[in-house]
Amino acid sequence: MRRWLAAALSLPLSFVLGCTASPTAPDQSLTPTPSAPVRATPVGPTPSLPIARAVASPSASVLPGQSPVAAAPFSLQSTAFSDGGQLPAAYTCDGSGQSPPLTWSGAPPGTAAYALVAQDMDRTSSTSQPFTLWLLYNMPSSLTQLPAGVPTRPLLSNGAQQGLNDNQTVGYLGDCPDAGQAPHHVAFVVFAQDGYVTLETGAAYASVHDALNGHTLGQAKLTAMVQR
Repeated sequence: MRRWLAAALSLPLSFVLGCTASPTAPDQSLTPTPSAPVRATPVGPTPSLPIARAVASPSASVLPGQSPVAAAPFSLQSTAFSDGGQLPAAYTCDGSGQSPPLTWSGAPPGTAAYALVAQDMDRTSSTSQPFTLWLLYNMPSSLTQLPAGVPTRPLLSNGAQQGLNDNQTVGYLGDCPDAGQAPHHVAFVVFAQDGYVTLETGAAYASVHDALNGHTLGQAKLTAMVQR
């Protein structure tokens, strides 16, 4: 008995402590860390949009003796007619009635999408507004031109949505003033949107106008004359 007790007392202290040590702290690398909040990417219609605010263009560095270069203005052009010029018959009811080619550039910073409205300013609709010939909205910001003859489909392959003209059909409507009337002014206006607006395809002008209210960063206009 004395021999066994003496042997036990002679055991290393580290062995005894190893048997009674408290559990080690959990590995912190296995503890999940809170993930950053996911932010929606504006790839389509969203339920709400921030109020549009003007975004200043980044100022370029100017060397001594040089003048700052002004940013190009937001503008809309067509290869088919000039601003204030005659709209070719191909784009009126006297021709095929297809939409004209359009190109825009110089969009304001922060532009996320585009809308386009074409109206006969000398003809009124049933709501006493200028007669709407064409409505496009939620065009992607990567889009800067439309070819001639855009299909009359509610949803285009580029993701843009088309609304109703005042003949209650979807897509472009070639203008058709009465013969012998004074020239009609057709205004093509492209709007820079601060985000996508929540609208079904085939929306009417009033709905598009209300949805864009407070969500446009700029606009560019091109006018054509139509006379028969």
